[in-house]
Amino acid sequence: MPELLAIQKEAYQTEARTYDNYSLSPLMETLDDMRTAAKHSVILKAEIGGVPAGSVRCKLNGTICEIGRLSVKPAYQRQGIGSALLRACETVFAEAQTCELFTGSRSAANIKLYESHGYRRTIKERIVSPKMTLVYLSKQTPRAKRADPPPPAATS
Repeated sequence: MPELLAIQKEAYQTEARTYDNYSLSPLMETLDDMRTAAKHSVILKAEIGGVPAGSVRCKLNGTICEIGRLSVKPAYQRQGIGSALLRACETVFAEAQTCELFTGSRSAANIKLYESHGYRRTIKERIVSPKMTLVYLSKQTPRAKRADPPPPAATS
């Protein structure tokens, strides 16, 4: 787990520069914090040749799969790892009807990635500071889209 925390801290430096805020929660997280989070979340790890390259967390909240802390080591970014981690999260919980995540409103690359996977902005936003607003994006899971057909209508 220490290697995943190191990747997270390295990956979130871009966000810190974008918002001129080096106290973002992913950067302030400790190993103990991550271990505590692992008790309530599923942490998925991507490896290349046995070397950790990225991770993501997801947890079920009712029928919503909440996705967070998607992190890819900068040397491995733009190679499909983030996409693979995102797709994997979407399948972790069979009962999930929706997946939801958030990112900073000025994090154009993140928003582009999420939208390319079918996520759409919701009306929910949260102002974190004068420099940062979080935008939320969500997507229905394939299971939510598969509704059982209605029973045939009775005829006389």
